[in-house]
Amino acid sequence: MKKSGVVCSVVFGLLLAFGAGCDTARQALQMQKPTVALKGLSFGEITLESATLLFDVEVGNPYSVALPLTNLDYALTSGARPLFSGKAEAAQTIAAKNKAVVRLPAKISYLDLVRAFKDVRPGSAIPYNADMKLSMDAPLLGAIGVPLAKEGQLNVPEIPNLETFDWKSKVLNLLGTD
Repeated sequence: MKKSGVVCSVVFGLLLAFGAGCDTARQALQMQKPTVALKGLSFGEITLESATLLFDVEVGNPYSVALPLTNLDYALTSGARPLFSGKAEAAQTIAAKNKAVVRLPAKISYLDLVRAFKDVRPGSAIPYNADMKLSMDAPLLGAIGVPLAKEGQLNVPEIPNLETFDWKSKVLNLLGTD
């Protein structure tokens, strides 16, 4: 009888220790999450068909292995007015125990821009609210999404003065003969 009591106590003790170990491991994994912060938002390429917004997102990788990013879901509003939303591919990897700023492009059709900014003039500033979720493939945790939000102003590029515009350099640049 004593022998079975000792065995039960040992088994019970091991179960408690193992259970505490799992909880400790779970807590450690929950505490070590990647960090994300929107550092900037600017215009990239502007063509006759579309404009590209560039999201500069700083990603911190707390893990001892590389962290592959998959995509960025975004939605921009100005005041209570929704501007646009979409998904940008983030096929990049953040090195182990490192931080990096990742520039994620979001191509917006010109028609969507006109609808969103119909009362905005070149050279003006647009207040914005950005709500995003950066998706990544974290070790042991699998696919996770880290939300981030930021408020700021987006400066609309000014239209160049056509009288002083350097057409020659632009044409040579397009032809690849600087």
